[in-house]
Amino acid sequence: MSGRLVVVSNRTPDLTTPKTPAEARKQAAGGLVSALHPALLETGGMWFGWSGKTTRQREKGSPQKRQIGPIQLVTVNLSEEEVHDFYVSFCNRTLWPLFHSFPAQVRVVSSEYRTYRRINRYFAAHLAPLLKANDLVWVHDYHLIPLGMELRRLGWKGRLGFFLHIPFPSVDILTISPHSKPLLEDLEAYDLVGFHTERYRRNCADALESELGGTFEGPIYHHGKAKTQLGVYAIGTDPDTFATWANSPEATLQAGRLRRMVRGRRIILGVDRLDYTKGISERLLAFDRLLERYPSWRDQVSMTQISSPSRTRVPEYIAQKQEVDRLVGEINGRYSEGDWIPVRHLYRSYTQEELAAFYREADVCLVTPLRDGMNLVAKEYVASQTENPGVLLLSQFCGTAEDLREAVIVNPYDIDGTATALNRALNMDLKERRERWQALNKRVHERTAQTWRARFLADLEKRGMQPSPAPKRKASPAKAQATKKKTQSGLTRPVPSPSRRGLG
Repeated sequence: MSGRLVVVSNRTPDLTTPKTPAEARKQAAGGLVSALHPALLETGGMWFGWSGKTTRQREKGSPQKRQIGPIQLVTVNLSEEEVHDFYVSFCNRTLWPLFHSFPAQVRVVSSEYRTYRRINRYFAAHLAPLLKANDLVWVHDYHLIPLGMELRRLGWKGRLGFFLHIPFPSVDILTISPHSKPLLEDLEAYDLVGFHTERYRRNCADALESELGGTFEGPIYHHGKAKTQLGVYAIGTDPDTFATWANSPEATLQAGRLRRMVRGRRIILGVDRLDYTKGISERLLAFDRLLERYPSWRDQVSMTQISSPSRTRVPEYIAQKQEVDRLVGEINGRYSEGDWIPVRHLYRSYTQEELAAFYREADVCLVTPLRDGMNLVAKEYVASQTENPGVLLLSQFCGTAEDLREAVIVNPYDIDGTATALNRALNMDLKERRERWQALNKRVHERTAQTWRARFLADLEKRGMQPSPAPKRKASPAKAQATKKKTQSGLTRPVPSPSRRGLG
């Protein structure tokens, strides 16, 4: 990769050098950090974002800079009010349900939208002076959709990419928000916009054409001076690391404790953040229906649901926790007998290394969100299996379903259908389980976090090398020379016209 990689995300990760092997293993876990960390090391890159700290408005101060090996970590602070309006409210109570197609959960509060745009301007104002002409800037996720446009307004003309880690909804859902048009206009500032699946890319393309006009020539969207490429890049995990963890002596010991705890019964596993989009309630209802319709499984199977606490200050998440607790209590009250408790709800976070042992021992893993961008739990589960593999049940509304077709695909809203699929999975013979797993495991190893990063950055570099549109009239020699110099410094990206900047 030519030039320095600059990653921008809402929160910055912990990139400090681990002091022990255990810390190193935890830090190397999959996801965005493991995908981008090697490229940042290679280019001496920079990661920019919110520090996670709140201060008084007048005390925010200048960005804090830390040098961690060859990587520069730059963070800014936000005030408590800004965190509430920007992150807690607009990001998590407006954009999150909107993009996950939960219209009844969407809040429309204009003042929170104005804070969202102001925070993006604030990020851009502190980031722009740190950028170099040949930098490659990669912005991540829905918190920072307007950031690219704000950088363009400040004069940044270099390579600029954006990746959406959550679904992109249909245009009918998107336009529930009165602010959807300026958000679409913001996407025009980027050279490349990436999505996990073809469905999400197509939804965005439909929205751009129907709401803004413009046309597509292949993957390139043309509207005025804007030329933005839309692409599909399915993120993966680090399968070799999970396989190592799952077969480590520590995992073997933990797996033995887990088996003793359930007294040799079959294990159904769910691993999620506690979020209403994850389908945890529907999953519990399907397990309840399994025990009701197939009573032979009573006292023979236990369900372990790991729910990592999430957004605990948001009312919808508080209500979701109460609903899950209620369902767990009802199922256990209805079916428990002797030493058998049907559902164990573990409301806590585990490291990915610890999760590998749960994955290894689970006879069935339920990854059944009502809507999800990708969901790496499915790929982590596959990577952690042995030659006696379990069965992956996967929601058709999960981005991973486009990638892992050999899983047992279910509709999580269909409680009876999911219960039937659970029964089928628990009865599946070793030959079929192994054939499915081998096909899934091959694809998981082909499409890793590293290949995701490499494909996106390669396409973004190509976009940066595209020639500028030919001028309508012949330029003067002086102007031609100036244009040549700008091209050599990577500063020829046209700035969209002010009328389409969507400054709200």
